[in-house]
Amino acid sequence: MNKGDMRIAVATHSGFLELIILPTENCNFRCTYCYEDFQIGKMSPEIVSGIKKLIEHRLPKLKVFKLNWFGGEPLLAKDQVLDVSQYAKSACEEAGVRFAPGHITTNGYMLDIKTLQRLVDAGQTHYQISLDGFQEGHDTTRKLQSGKGTFEKIWNNLKAAKESNLDFNVVIRLHLTADNLESAERLAQEIDSEFGRDSRFTVFIKPIGNYGKDAGGVALLKGEAANSAISNIEMALNKQSHGDDEQYICYASKPNSLVIRANGNIAKCTVALYDEKNTVGRLNEDGTVQIFGEKMAYWMRGISEQDWDILSCPSYLRSYEKPAEKKIIEIKSVA
Repeated sequence: MNKGDMRIAVATHSGFLELIILPTENCNFRCTYCYEDFQIGKMSPEIVSGIKKLIEHRLPKLKVFKLNWFGGEPLLAKDQVLDVSQYAKSACEEAGVRFAPGHITTNGYMLDIKTLQRLVDAGQTHYQISLDGFQEGHDTTRKLQSGKGTFEKIWNNLKAAKESNLDFNVVIRLHLTADNLESAERLAQEIDSEFGRDSRFTVFIKPIGNYGKDAGGVALLKGEAANSAISNIEMALNKQSHGDDEQYICYASKPNSLVIRANGNIAKCTVALYDEKNTVGRLNEDGTVQIFGEKMAYWMRGISEQDWDILSCPSYLRSYEKPAEKKIIEIKSVA
């Protein structure tokens, strides 16, 4: 069995289940390029109960369970995140099922050290936090609802995390546009200086894309300009990137990965939230799941066709641009 076949076998294994939960689809930020509409608020107690019952029903047949969080801003519903995470961790321990490290995609504004401690204790140890350059660049595009900048508080939260001895991993997602390159390079230098000797921190370089909606007036960076900018950021970080994985399987292509939205609808992709074909089912209050077979088949076609382009992003081929080149960088300083 070659590496690609092995990855497909793992991705389709019935003993693995991944839930990506949106506990709220509201957000305290109003990023100028955001594709979300914030119309769905916090998850109801009935849906939270349904998630717990779904976990309870599925655990006897599982070897590994993974719980991830998205939004909106998931930490606006911190109580629900902690409640379900603690429940899942305890249930897995009792059932002898491995509770894989959980991932939270958060803007980082509410991730103070006390919250981080509680989340890590509940098994949520991996975080992705986006920055749009250093303060002057970031605060232009990633603002609170009030219009106030957000960089200083996020940066202070990251520094507080670094000073702790907690076992976590943070991916700093460094967004690039045609207008923020100088600010992004300064941020890269500051990241290397502040976090370069801490292996818990890595950097993910990503030009901002147009994911089916207007990019809010942001000047997008593409092609050779994007490649050149990424190279400059790598130099500022004193590290070479790993490069793209040619045989990456997106979570949306996996039959055992489900997105549970705040209203109880089941989706496959956290980007194509408002695409009708992305609603593939419904979570019932008793923990049972109704799946719409024809819609689910659309997202599974990469596996049936053994097509790695589709497996890497089953949505873009018909609805969105192909994902821009991305780089993941370890930021241990060479000094």
